[in-house]
Amino acid sequence: MTRMMRTMTVAAVGALLSACGGDAAKEAAPAPKPVTATPAKSPAQLKFEAGRDAGKAGNWKQAAALFEEAAALDPTNKNAKVDLGIALERQGDMKAAVSVYRAVVETDPENPAAATNLARALVALGDEKEASKILAGALKKNPEDANLLNTYAGVLRLEKKYKVAAEKARKVLLRDQNNAAAIKTLALIYADEGKLQLAETFFRNALKLDEKDATIRVNLGLLAFKRGEHQAAIIEFEEAMKLDPQNATSLANIGAISLRFRDYKRASDAYRKAISLGMLNCTTAAALGYALEGAQDGAEAIKQLGKAFEMCPKDTELLFAMGNICMAQLRDNGCALKHFEQFTDSKKGLAKNHKVFELIQTIKAMQAAEAAPPPPEPESKPQDAPPPADGGGGAPPPATATVEPAPPALEAAPEATPPPPPPAEDSGTEKKSEKKDGGPGGASRQDLPKTASPVEGEPKEG
Repeated sequence: MTRMMRTMTVAAVGALLSACGGDAAKEAAPAPKPVTATPAKSPAQLKFEAGRDAGKAGNWKQAAALFEEAAALDPTNKNAKVDLGIALERQGDMKAAVSVYRAVVETDPENPAAATNLARALVALGDEKEASKILAGALKKNPEDANLLNTYAGVLRLEKKYKVAAEKARKVLLRDQNNAAAIKTLALIYADEGKLQLAETFFRNALKLDEKDATIRVNLGLLAFKRGEHQAAIIEFEEAMKLDPQNATSLANIGAISLRFRDYKRASDAYRKAISLGMLNCTTAAALGYALEGAQDGAEAIKQLGKAFEMCPKDTELLFAMGNICMAQLRDNGCALKHFEQFTDSKKGLAKNHKVFELIQTIKAMQAAEAAPPPPEPESKPQDAPPPADGGGGAPPPATATVEPAPPALEAAPEATPPPPPPAEDSGTEKKSEKKDGGPGGASRQDLPKTASPVEGEPKEG
């Protein structure tokens, strides 16, 4: 009996412990959380994300349409508006991109990224003065923004305000001594001032901080070119292409060197690809036209130079170039006269002994001669009888009438228009050079940041 009671007691204790353990397990179990539905994305957000996807796939036309729809559905979405500008740039419509960026800046003048985008696009169109004004305004509200300061320093450099530009770059370095962009800006300033060794030292220092920056390789190539080391320059540009196969500036500079050495096929191919990758500006648009001219493709050269003039109407020398091509390659006097007269109408202070006036007179003389009817043939008088066999006693034969020939075309075709230099240093945008010797080395727009997002504020590809 005692043994039986002991067994029952143990069983009861076990049951009690089991029960206690079950209650403790229930108390330790977490209470179920209420299920909440994920909020649906708005139509504007869906359009915006689809535009980003299209942009990543390189379909910029579709991306632009989607960003435009997203902005229309949600006018507060500044990202959609800025990305619309990026897509328009990628399609080569820089003027439309400027309009979009300007609209964003007008509604949000304190936005540093929006100001950077607009300034970069204005620089691509050759309007450094307006770009500088935009950046100065944005810096009043964002005086410590390193990206803005670097961009402003780059634009000031293009305006040849080297001292002020260097001060802005050094201001960035005071806060961050390892800021590669600021070091590059100083290197570019030294290069512009002819201090090539100092410039190379700064570029090498920047390269240590960012070994994968293809733009530094491009600039080292340009320094080599300035020293006359053309093969070394090509090697640096090719190194840049290894780091970034889509580096449009490397292609443009390869095109420029090829153009300088009359390798017109390689030059035109390089410029076409650079433009297709987004480097469309006054320099590249015109240079492609000159390469086509050198390749004796006059019709295409006229079309390309016409596009360049439409984009950059201040470059009136393009009109003279088109007139030369019309006359020398197309043998089209009407085309030549039209462009030469446009050139004289738009060129202020043109010297009276400029060759264009002689060419205009020559064309007009040729056109007048071609339009004049030929003089009538003189009538022959009938002879009463054939002349005597001995040739004597008869009337002399009538004189043969002659028509004065039209003035011949120029014995030597007008000289081909000298090609412009390429964009100089690379960092994301381009520069129209003032000299036209066909080689790299002019001042450049290449050191402005890449497209920035108005929300994130960081350099960013579209």
